[in-house]
Amino acid sequence: MFKSSLACLALLATGALTTSPGYSFNITPTVTNSSFSFGQHYAVLNLDLVNDLVATVNTTKVGEVWINNVATWINTVHKQDPPPLSIFSRIYYSNVQRPEIGASPFGAAVAALGNLTASSPGTQLYPAFKPLDNWDVVVQKARYYAGAGNPLEEILSSQRIDTVILSGIRTSGVVLSTAMRLLDLNYNVYVIANNTIESPSTYAPSNQKIILEGILPNLPVNIITIEQAIGALNRSGPAVY
Repeated sequence: MFKSSLACLALLATGALTTSPGYSFNITPTVTNSSFSFGQHYAVLNLDLVNDLVATVNTTKVGEVWINNVATWINTVHKQDPPPLSIFSRIYYSNVQRPEIGASPFGAAVAALGNLTASSPGTQLYPAFKPLDNWDVVVQKARYYAGAGNPLEEILSSQRIDTVILSGIRTSGVVLSTAMRLLDLNYNVYVIANNTIESPSTYAPSNQKIILEGILPNLPVNIITIEQAIGALNRSGPAVY
């Protein structure tokens, strides 16, 4: 799966793929308790919501639905008093030499993305997903995992976070790898099914379904809907960090 995902990522960067994204309207949630909450020590992770990746889905109907759900979630999170810790990840390298990846297999796989730096337009957060000034955290990453080469884990640990809620693009990339890593680190992990999407590829719809209905629940990671997430958010807190 990871090999095919890398190949798809490279093809996407060249515009070679024209098939549909993978998106979930009817994924069955694994959480059935109607009164669950995220507690007080939770963090919201918004993963790789950058222009270049969102551009692969934003002209499709399912992409529009996904964007609306993610934006609704972020805006609802920001309305909490106080807002919980929200962390956004962006993909870019320190300079055009890509020192973070070098001549690695991963570097070769994503070569078609180009030499993204902090100022590259493609790595800026998509306008619909705006961090809260002087409150939210934005971190750089150069691997699938959202905490690779940045202070994500240090922030979560320092702020005594025990629960994380994930949204992002792509399900088979940053969402899957981050969910697995944070589960290994003993966090309670929730993935909002309606807030994840697979960039277009031949296998995008099946990858989306298999990951959200098979792989993640069996780890186990909690799979919830956007409606469940907002309900739990309103029952949680006040956030402490």
